[in-house]
Amino acid sequence: MITIGAVLLIVLIYAIVNSVKFFKDTELSKEVKEKMLAKSFKAAFITVIVGWGFFELFMIMRIDPSFDVYRIVILIIVIISFIVFGLNLKVQNQRPE
Repeated sequence: MITIGAVLLIVLIYAIVNSVKFFKDTELSKEVKEKMLAKSFKAAFITVIVGWGFFELFMIMRIDPSFDVYRIVILIIVIISFIVFGLNLKVQNQRPE
């Protein structure tokens, strides 16, 4: 579990650094930035909805988690959505439309 947390933390830091670089970048036009942000927000939002849905289905079918377990799972889902957002910006920044 510590290994998974360490990997998530490293990838999260990388995604945050890429997001900050994107917001500070001035060579892209405003329209291109807005399109890229819209795609990234959409991917992050879908990640949250799908993750939460799978966890709710798992709760209905198998377990009755404590509040601490629920809180940790939701935190992991939010962290993964930040990672998806940052990496999506990085991929789109390498090949802007």
